[in-house]
Amino acid sequence: MLDNTHNLDLSAQDLKLIQDALHTREKILSVQSRAGGNAAKRRLNEIKTLMARVGRNTAKPHQTECKSWMGLTRTLFG
Repeated sequence: MLDNTHNLDLSAQDLKLIQDALHTREKILSVQSRAGGNAAKRRLNEIKTLMARVGRNTAKPHQTECKSWMGLTRTLFG
C-alpha cells in the first residue's frame, strides 16, 4: 500500500460510484479466489481494506433522531 496520501476533491456521487466499482471488483475477485487463485485472494484483501477505508471516510447522511410524530413531540416537549 502507498505510504503517501493525497486529498481529492470528490463529490458524494463520485464516492458512490467508486464504492460501487469496488464492490463489483470484490465480487469478481471473490469468485476468482474461490477457484484457487492466490493472487486473487491477495488482491481481494486489498480491495476489502480499501473499501473499509473509503466507507469510514465518507460522510454518512444525517439521520434524524425522530422517526415518528410521537418521537418529535417527545423531543420538543419531553
